[in-house]
Amino acid sequence: MSEPQEQMSSIAYRGSNSLLQGQRFYCREWALDKLRRCLDAHSVSGQAPGVLVTGGAGAGKTALCTEVLWPTSQAGLAAGLSQRCLAFHFCHREDQRSTVPWKFVLGLVEQLRASPLLPPGYEEILKRPSVSSALEPLNCQKDPEDTFKRAVLEPLLDLPPPAQTLMVVVDALDVHCVPGERVGKSGSIAQLLATNQHLLPSWLLLVCSIRRQNKDVCKMFSSMYMFMLFLPPDSMLENCDSDSSAQGIDCLLLEDQHNCHYLQSCKKIF
Repeated sequence: MSEPQEQMSSIAYRGSNSLLQGQRFYCREWALDKLRRCLDAHSVSGQAPGVLVTGGAGAGKTALCTEVLWPTSQAGLAAGLSQRCLAFHFCHREDQRSTVPWKFVLGLVEQLRASPLLPPGYEEILKRPSVSSALEPLNCQKDPEDTFKRAVLEPLLDLPPPAQTLMVVVDALDVHCVPGERVGKSGSIAQLLATNQHLLPSWLLLVCSIRRQNKDVCKMFSSMYMFMLFLPPDSMLENCDSDSSAQGIDCLLLEDQHNCHYLQSCKKIF
């Protein structure tokens, strides 16, 4: 590994693991299936550039992203989504480093370099002078968007498409975003991705989660397919069967661009 690569590896914020990793996943099998179908259909011309998962605090956005990457349920294992994830990143409210754009970019590059899912050639592209200079930490700090284009977007577009559609998962994209920021200035990870989402290769699906209250950030990704996770009302919780330790009922509200209905028969297996 060259000296610049060693510096990048030591500084990059690598993927930021989920704090929910290893916990059991309940009742959102429909979301896994919806995401799998979006992934399978993404290579078709005219599809949205990504999937936006929204919901209030505690609705299960991070749990869903965690299950995609480290499945614990039978539905999660059967979906096989982790095998199609090229890179991931979890933003944490208690860790400001996880929201720094240039650290995010260098972390992505490290994951892409190590991924067996990419066709051969990515490492060689990174050795090009114009790319390797952009990867120097000081240059990336000054202009993370330029590094993102040179070391992530342009190389992925140059590579031959993989055998199947892949995805990049970014959770809690709105953490530490400043209200009222406009698309076009990469002051946050959200703005970096929103500004360049149209440059993603057709074989790559961007999956993001955002709190639904942060409407400014949601608007940045208005071209994406969107579905929401909702906490059920207290009245619905009172009617749910909570006596059985083997089989409880969770009542969830699913709302997307096309329909809105209650799912009242999601089973928990303890």
